[in-house]
Amino acid sequence: MKIIIGSESKRKIEVAERTLRQFFKDELEVLGYKALSGVPETPYDKETFDGARNRALDAKVHAPDAELYVGMESGLIERYGHIFEEAWSVILAGGKEYFGYSSGLKVPDFILAKMNALKMPHSEVMGMLEKEYDLPPSDTWKTYSGGTILREISLEESLRNALIQVTAPEKSFYRK
Repeated sequence: MKIIIGSESKRKIEVAERTLRQFFKDELEVLGYKALSGVPETPYDKETFDGARNRALDAKVHAPDAELYVGMESGLIERYGHIFEEAWSVILAGGKEYFGYSSGLKVPDFILAKMNALKMPHSEVMGMLEKEYDLPPSDTWKTYSGGTILREISLEESLRNALIQVTAPEKSFYRK
């Protein structure tokens, strides 16, 4: 089974392949494609869903010979007056779309205060802080939590929540 991930991010491809192998026992060919998200570097609210969907759709247009297309996007979401970072996954399969999102990790007040004080977007503040504190780039959850939680958790969860709809057994309510 050929599956295209709408990203060339090594992290996203590895997370997707590991998660996909939990659901599919047959031979998998998992490839990345540099799909366009059409959203800012750090999407906000619905842009996160849109980015995941756009990645899956763009991959399907440019690599049309696969059985599944996966788009994954992390972004900031406002819920109940607080800002969280969560991930969305969109799967295109058999002419249908399937969606899943992760639990959110609250963005630390320290980060939000820097964003407000400097009037800079999240991605720029994180880049600045990674340099200032000599941290490796691109794992916000790890940075927020002092290394306790990795962003892979959210990517896996969002993809798993979409995959269960694709692979649900006959007795599942997804099949009713």
